[in-house]
Amino acid sequence: MVSFKKMFVLAALIGVMSAPLVASAFGTSFGGRILSVIPCSGGMRHVTIIPAGVFPISYIWTPFTITYSVGAPRRPGQQILGVADIPFVCFVGGGGFFSSPVPLHGLRMQIVGTSP
Repeated sequence: MVSFKKMFVLAALIGVMSAPLVASAFGTSFGGRILSVIPCSGGMRHVTIIPAGVFPISYIWTPFTITYSVGAPRRPGQQILGVADIPFVCFVGGGGFFSSPVPLHGLRMQIVGTSP
């Protein structure tokens, strides 16, 4: 019979060894082809991409996103790679008296690079 102490040590060892596999302190990577780019208030852009063989996912590019040399996402069809971290929202519209801004939700892009 296995002692409780040995089982505890084994469980702790498995937990410590698998921690780097589940930790996402720096965000999650993403990539794919851009389906749409919608300008938002504050200079932000709501970007919807389609990764390889999966449903479309939305991200938000902000002026504080670390953007590599080609620049921010500009048009559908571009390829994009990056790291996204937290849920974010940007607003579209709301310029008239009777219209209210429409919130668009997505993950905030932390680092991004696009194709020309």
